[in-house]
Amino acid sequence: MPTIRRGFVVPTILSLVTVLTNLVGAGAQNVTPLCSPTIVAKRIVATPGQRLAAGQIAQPPLTDQVDGFAWPDTPVSVIKTESGYAFFGSDGGLHSRQMWQGKWYGNNKYGSITRTLGTLDNPLGSAPPIDVTIDPNPDPTVNPFYQSYDYMGGGPVYQVPTGMPGAGNLLMVYHAEIPTIQTQSFDSVYALAASTDQGMSWTDLGEIIRLNQGYRTDMDGFDIGDAPMVVSPDGKYFYIYFRDWLANGTTHWGNTVTLVSVARAPITSVLEAAFGIKPHAVAFQKYYDGWHLDQGLGGYSEDLNPNAQYSGELQVSYSSYLQRYQMIIGEGVLVAYSESSDGLNWSLPTVLESDQNTSYVAAVGTGPDPWILGQQFYIYYTISSPRGWPGNEVGRFTVFRASEGAKGMGCGEVVPSAGAVGEESEKRVRFGIAFLLPVISDSEIQTLRSSGPNRRVVNRFVSTTVPPGNDSARD
Repeated sequence: MPTIRRGFVVPTILSLVTVLTNLVGAGAQNVTPLCSPTIVAKRIVATPGQRLAAGQIAQPPLTDQVDGFAWPDTPVSVIKTESGYAFFGSDGGLHSRQMWQGKWYGNNKYGSITRTLGTLDNPLGSAPPIDVTIDPNPDPTVNPFYQSYDYMGGGPVYQVPTGMPGAGNLLMVYHAEIPTIQTQSFDSVYALAASTDQGMSWTDLGEIIRLNQGYRTDMDGFDIGDAPMVVSPDGKYFYIYFRDWLANGTTHWGNTVTLVSVARAPITSVLEAAFGIKPHAVAFQKYYDGWHLDQGLGGYSEDLNPNAQYSGELQVSYSSYLQRYQMIIGEGVLVAYSESSDGLNWSLPTVLESDQNTSYVAAVGTGPDPWILGQQFYIYYTISSPRGWPGNEVGRFTVFRASEGAKGMGCGEVVPSAGAVGEESEKRVRFGIAFLLPVISDSEIQTLRSSGPNRRVVNRFVSTTVPPGNDSARD
């Protein structure tokens, strides 16, 4: 198995900027970012030894004797619990069918939805990881393609707020792969899964996004990523971002891959269907010259940021500090940043980090809701090793947006809204209308003001080589 399960489709992530110059989209308008965020600290939060120890106590037991605990093989997501944090991400190893404690587990596929209980400094914690696969829907017509996947895994989890259908339950976007046989790669799709027991088990709800390019056994491999669902500015829709391969009459993606596409579905409809009597996914709609009839499953989509120099894993969150959406873009060898006020028009990405390999980036807030980002936030990522999964680590960047006057890192005059964190405020957080207080210390602010920017910007990456990871923790 490869060091990173999905890493052998890296050319579709790193080389797009060399060919995507002719697509026009809504995001072609100029959007000026309000802030220039800076990475102020780097740290290893899961060492190979910690990952090995966690895999040895995983429940049910691991069945992959080659890769072992191949976690996290997707971006992680985080929800707050009474005692700490629950992290969700895929263990990309093979999950063979097995009987454990009187119950059948595994689906003979790669990937999982793994839950760990820990802290922001130690996502693995000390409790056994719950390493389970996605169960088929009781109604096989909900997802007739379930048996065709050889990989099903996910990380982005949405916890349903109080007052909404299915309140307290979990909804996840998972990444599924269909092998392309002749090219020895894969096509990939977005689908949904639901949990009513806090991540102890998951039920498949079916697909929501397929590429415009139809599946063929001889097509180029394409990694659609694994993105979270984001609430629209009006609070009515889930948005989900992806790169789309627009059909061009060949089996090669060439110059018809979008850098940023989006699809949506009504929040209430999604939740009622997911947690109703017969759980299933509702239809999502891709954006193309407005919200018309381009279906999520194979429809055409518009490039929202056609002039961007970087694209790859697209992770979008809402920043209460900026009152804007922000996109963290992972290319495997760099991390980039973009902003939007409406989720459709985006600023040109700027580089945050270009000095080490950074697969499966995920932004995490430090406030009441980890999906909402404040003045300071974290980016978690997987660091690949020449030894493969046994040597992989999980790293974390601390990102800070300095106040006006900090040397070289000015933000606009953005004042976060204030309020008390009660039940109503927590609900508003889920819909992107809330506050987070900066948690960076006074001494760290003084250090920032005296240091200035130190990021090395790389204009373009065309290499598909992923450098080895850094084996030491760095603060």
